[in-house]
Order: sequence, then C-alpha cells, then structure tokens
Amino acid sequence: MASLEKLARFVRKPLNDKWAATKATIGELNKELQVAFMHFRAAQIEFNSGLGNAGHVLYGLVRSLRPDVCVEIGSARGKSACYVGMALKENQRGRLYAIDPHCSTAWNDDIDTAESFRTNISRLGLSDQVTMIRSTSEDAARDWHRPIDLIFIDGDHSYAGAKRDWELFAPHVRPFGLVVFHDTIWDLPPWRERARADMGVPRFVDELREQGF
Repeated sequence: MASLEKLARFVRKPLNDKWAATKATIGELNKELQVAFMHFRAAQIEFNSGLGNAGHVLYGLVRSLRPDVCVEIGSARGKSACYVGMALKENQRGRLYAIDPHCSTAWNDDIDTAESFRTNISRLGLSDQVTMIRSTSEDAARDWHRPIDLIFIDGDHSYAGAKRDWELFAPHVRPFGLVVFHDTIWDLPPWRERARADMGVPRFVDELREQGF
C-alpha cells in the first residue's frame, strides 16, 4: 500500500519534478553500485593478512563514528587501511594516516610491503582517503599534532611495543575518541598454543582495563 501511495504521488508531480526525482534516484543507485563494486574488488585482493574479518569491524566503526582523523600503526599490505579508507570514502569525509616502516621487523613478514600497500590503495581508488607514512611510530609521533578520532594499533606486538605506541599517540586522541588494539586475545584458547612467547598485547590491554579504560 505504501508503495502504491508513493507511485500515486509521483504520477501527480509536474514533469520537471518527475525528472528531478528520477535523476536523484538514478544518482543514488549509481552510488550504491559503486560502493558494492568497491567492496567486491576489496574481497578479491590477496592481502595475505592476519587481520581476518576484523577489517569489517573497522569499516563499521568508521562508518558509525564518521571520524575526521584516523591513524593506524602497522599497515603491511593495506587490508585494514583499505577497509577504513572505504568507510571514509562512503562517509565523504576524513582521512587515514597509515604508519608503517614497510621493512623487516620482528613482527612482520620480513619483506618490503610498501609497493603492495600503494597498489592496493590505488586499486580501490582510496588515494584521497589514505596517506601512507613510511616511518616507525616513534618517528611519526615526533611531529604529530592532529587530534585523533580513531586509532588502530597493530604494530609491534610485544608488551613494550604496544605500551610505547599507546603512550606516543593516546595523548592526541580526542575525548570520546576510540583506540582499537589488534590481537588482544592471544592469551586465550585456542590461540594461546600458537602465540609467541613475547606476545604482549593481551597483558597491556588488561592493564588498561584495570586503569578504567
């Protein structure tokens, strides 16, 4: 019944109004198709990432929060950056600053991932939403001045590394901003058996909880 009423109202509209309404509808459908195609392309990319389905969590958070400034520490080939960037693009606002040295460290795949990162960002048309900062978190923090709405910490997973990244960037997070850590449950079965002995993210996040965060 509601659809019939809408159709009746449309029929009664002057011709110019009908044409304007039709163009608006086509424009919205085109936007939805572009978004669907972007997500389809993202699903086809072999990121070789340990992020799993957490990319969709980041996407949902960014769509809901509508942040202006996002930061991630640890980008690798760009899976998390792509999902955050897609959400920013759909929001039509905001930028992600993706911090990663893209070189061999104790917590990555021991390869240079910079070119893969750039390629994946470009394939999804996210260059206006994502800025690559090829740097360690310490170096990036020295000149950091932007208030942060959301930060995803997924770099050095040792206790000292997770704590350091928090201490470097938490002072820049806005009131009611959001800090997201990756790999916080490696101390629980069944992941515990596969966790490295120096995995420290769960311990540090537990300390933050004890402090009231």
